[in-house]
Amino acid sequence: MKTFAIVLGNNDYHKGATLNNAVNDATAISQIFEKLGFDVDLMVNITKDNIPTILEKLEVEIERHDATIFYFAGHGYELDGENYLASVDCQIPPAGKHTAAADSIRMSEILKIYSKYPNKVNIIIVDACRRTFNRGAALGFTPIQSPRGTLIAFSTSPNDGASDEGYGGHSFYTAVLLEYLGRERLSVEELFKKVRKSVYALTDGRQTTWEHTSLISDYYFNSGQLLDSVDLPYNDCAVMDVKYSDQSDFGLLIEKFKSHNYYKQNDALSDSLKIPARNLNLDQKFIFGRNILQSANGGAYVCKNFIENLANNLVPYQEEDGQNHVLNGILFEMYFDSNGNYRKDKKSILLEEIFRLRKIPQFEKSFDFIKNLLVSEADEIIYIPEKEDVFCDVDVLATNRGEKQIITKISVNSVDITEPISSYFGYATDKEDLTKYLSRFLCIPKDLILIRCAIELKNISINTASQIGW
Repeated sequence: MKTFAIVLGNNDYHKGATLNNAVNDATAISQIFEKLGFDVDLMVNITKDNIPTILEKLEVEIERHDATIFYFAGHGYELDGENYLASVDCQIPPAGKHTAAADSIRMSEILKIYSKYPNKVNIIIVDACRRTFNRGAALGFTPIQSPRGTLIAFSTSPNDGASDEGYGGHSFYTAVLLEYLGRERLSVEELFKKVRKSVYALTDGRQTTWEHTSLISDYYFNSGQLLDSVDLPYNDCAVMDVKYSDQSDFGLLIEKFKSHNYYKQNDALSDSLKIPARNLNLDQKFIFGRNILQSANGGAYVCKNFIENLANNLVPYQEEDGQNHVLNGILFEMYFDSNGNYRKDKKSILLEEIFRLRKIPQFEKSFDFIKNLLVSEADEIIYIPEKEDVFCDVDVLATNRGEKQIITKISVNSVDITEPISSYFGYATDKEDLTKYLSRFLCIPKDLILIRCAIELKNISINTASQIGW
């Protein structure tokens, strides 16, 4: 799910109203959102002149994304039934509603934009009002109703206070939120419930967070793209290798791997193999493995040859503790993209050669590594490579039509995969051919696929809801 986030944090209010942690909160939130693969626009100490640009940006980006998040840390207040998020130009308390409208973001404006897109996921997170001006009769938020498809999360209940103080350079609310974002695969509602319990406990009951939701679709901040729940030994730039930068000789070779030119990729592998394994750190070995598979997948024959003789080629990179970071990189690249996100379409061309290693004891830790990453995924048809053979049952519904067998449904674990597999692979002829395509699509060795069908499949085609044919 493609997500856009506007993140705002204001410290520099006028004398007597300044905050200490709002900018830190917004900055940390933007960083974890970026790790989650979101498109993020961070702004700090916004003025009244920034407000039209912010709202216009929200209107543009909501059309381009599946989900939108509006995060605000700073002063907030209610006036004449309207809720406001204060720019740093805002006088607190405001002189009147007209001044407030000029100097602050009206929450009704955000909700009006969100109300046009009820079938998307729209989230507002407000960590306000803080420190000097707690929410009360004069400074607080009026009760609010969220339009369909929207979740609104406040750091405190209506008419209660929310402190700028907390721990770790953050307010209590954002500090706790940061701990849960990405750490566990939780639905957005479950996540905020955990946040509420923690904030209540940490403040000894003085602060109770509050949400109002009318979300229709399920949403997960971390659906597997952020792997903080697993103890990864690699830096972010290796996990999200789109950000990888290395000015060493090895780094220049990685640039050749990334050239999409298989002549350069072949040369890059040959030159990389001349570097003693002991001279490479963990991240470099991991990146090396990822780029070998990436290049082999693109047709670089030297890289393909490396994979085809993988067990022998990995020996120099075997660590004393049993780890093999090059193999870890290869396995990771099969399932995760350059932003560290779980792939819908696996890199499975050479899976037979790679998965053959799962039964070799010296590579056991590498398969444990990828297993630990995959078990938390929400993919109902995922195959996790194990030492012991685990068969995959594929149920096929088909009817005879002359000499052809027309497939109407293919399912795995009761999940209908007819449409995606037909559009992804195009043409198949018989059961053996279908097994090959299923192997690629499911990322599972061919000999572990068991196709069940009431009729013999020897001259097949497929009918789907969109009438895509093989």
